[in-house]
Amino acid sequence: MADPLGLKVSSDEDLQVLSALLQDAIIPGEDMVYARADQRFILVANRFCWDQPTEDGLVSESGEPVFQRQLCGVQFLGVSRVQTSGLPADRKAALLNLLAITTVDGGIELAFSGAATLRLTTDDIDVIAEDIGLSQPTIFHPSHSLDDKA
Repeated sequence: MADPLGLKVSSDEDLQVLSALLQDAIIPGEDMVYARADQRFILVANRFCWDQPTEDGLVSESGEPVFQRQLCGVQFLGVSRVQTSGLPADRKAALLNLLAITTVDGGIELAFSGAATLRLTTDDIDVIAEDIGLSQPTIFHPSHSLDDKA
């Protein structure tokens, strides 16, 4: 088992690393909150552990390799505004599939499958990401087709 993820993100290069680690994370809409008074956007992602190899000799009952998923708390600091596009009307009940986190003019953008986005207005890149609890096994490995669009 790998050490839990703990990152302090303060540059575009750091954000690219975080984006790769969180690619294909499942984020329940109810697990995202904007704390306006604290200028924090907080989410809890169920990330696919791209950074962890499968366990040698460990397979499911059907013979599939076993991967890991891990809950990860992410705080975006210094956020003065949150804009959404293409999110489901009942966002709280939705499960969002994170594709990428990128810098954009004036902030940070989170791109989800189905062309949904969150844009966080911020002057600086200031993000903290930390794994929460123990990882959970899964036989489901994310895959992408040419039809997937950010």
